[in-house]
Amino acid sequence: MNITKRLLEKDPSLKLFNEGNWSDDYDFKKPGYTSFNDAGVEVEVGEFLYAIVRVLKPDHVLETGTHWGIGASYMGQALKDNGGGQLDTIEFLGHIYKKAVERIVQLELENHVACHLTDARLFTPENGTRYGLILLDTEPQTRFEEFVRYFDYLLDGGYIFIHDLHRHMHQIETEGHEFAWPFGKIPSVIKQWVERDLIRPFHFPTPRGLTGFYKPREDDYKWK
Repeated sequence: MNITKRLLEKDPSLKLFNEGNWSDDYDFKKPGYTSFNDAGVEVEVGEFLYAIVRVLKPDHVLETGTHWGIGASYMGQALKDNGGGQLDTIEFLGHIYKKAVERIVQLELENHVACHLTDARLFTPENGTRYGLILLDTEPQTRFEEFVRYFDYLLDGGYIFIHDLHRHMHQIETEGHEFAWPFGKIPSVIKQWVERDLIRPFHFPTPRGLTGFYKPREDDYKWK
């Protein structure tokens, strides 16, 4: 059964909307994007996260920016279907954190999803935990900082995704705002990691934007 249908059946409070409801400049030439709200991941991105967790079968996953627990629901269900694994998801607003915890319990995912109420820039994984998958989805202006903070916690061969980030990496002029709004300029250390092939960026053309990074393994084939 489709994972989104499974979540809808388990949590009647979830309701689907056309992704275009949230943006005047939505590209209707790409129909079929849906969402549960205007802040969490798009449904199709949630289904992608579910699939990649099923494929990678990571022992540990990290998410910053739980919001209402949409991304955590997809990834947590994937871990449950995998038969093991733990998601650490971080939210800094108490009332939103409470709503997410209620959703995780409603979906019977509490054995695979640990919700943390704190600032993602202050969170330290326990016992040196390293993650096979990281999703950064907090406030846009903190996501590059979180990338730098959690880079060493990403396993070789693992993936980091930054939600709401398009292929231009927001390194552009935005009318009414300063350059690179709202993400800010890419930290030089991230540019250096890309130049040294310590991390490899790639992009998906979703309505809100999704940029991924692969951390190479030593035994990957060398093309040079």
